[in-house]
Amino acid sequence: MARKRSQDNPAQKRPLSVEFLRELGALKGLTPPPGPFDPAGAWEAGYRLWLVQRYLGGGCMHLRREPADGGGARLHVRLAVAEVGGYVRRTEAVLDCAADALCTPKSWKLSSVSVGLDDRPIAGTEVAETGTLAGGRIVTQFAGQRRERKLAGPVTSNFSLFEAVQRLAGEKARPLEFTMLEEMDLVKPGQRLAFREAKALELNGAKVALRGYDQLGRGVLPWQYWTDERGRLLLAFSGVRAWVRDPKADPSMQERLERARSRQKRAQRAR
Repeated sequence: MARKRSQDNPAQKRPLSVEFLRELGALKGLTPPPGPFDPAGAWEAGYRLWLVQRYLGGGCMHLRREPADGGGARLHVRLAVAEVGGYVRRTEAVLDCAADALCTPKSWKLSSVSVGLDDRPIAGTEVAETGTLAGGRIVTQFAGQRRERKLAGPVTSNFSLFEAVQRLAGEKARPLEFTMLEEMDLVKPGQRLAFREAKALELNGAKVALRGYDQLGRGVLPWQYWTDERGRLLLAFSGVRAWVRDPKADPSMQERLERARSRQKRAQRAR
């Protein structure tokens, strides 16, 4: 029987919210880790990708922050997202960021490749990029080509925002306006990040105090970021996808791939 797709999914009838994601089961297992947390210190966090349209697959992301000498931080990003046909897009990036509210990237290296169910790279899908941002100019090197663009005002990246929201001061946080580099390449001007609201919500039997922030701007669907009282980012969502904090995100993704590989092998033997 063919799998029912998005027209049968009740999630299309309501915009995503923290409460609705909880109803849909997306927040299963989500509770803040115990103990203190310093958002300006060294930390790491894993996230799983939850999609309303489940047939599109999922993914995982791992972030690691290292404080830099003299302020700022080095941000390590590892990302794996399932694609149509059982392929997985793997991305790794290292960003050296300024000591500012937006975790502005000053320089970075990014590599990306699609792999098959055998976990081998697929020819022609490799991407490697280096970049710098200084004096209102972004310079990138990609496939032997140098590209230079002017950017006005504050700048950050979609990766950097996962770090930056953890250092905001809740309802005391002033709105931030900026240009966003999506995946360190696409320029999205006219963005604004501001406090949304504070609320207490029961998550998996524990009452959690949450702080929410909205990101609105040109060329992007609205984003919501939700942290706990200490600043840990627990949840970020936009459109039909949500990144949910999960220390088991990497193993879960690997288990999903192993099941897909097993199905593929069984199908091959049945031919």
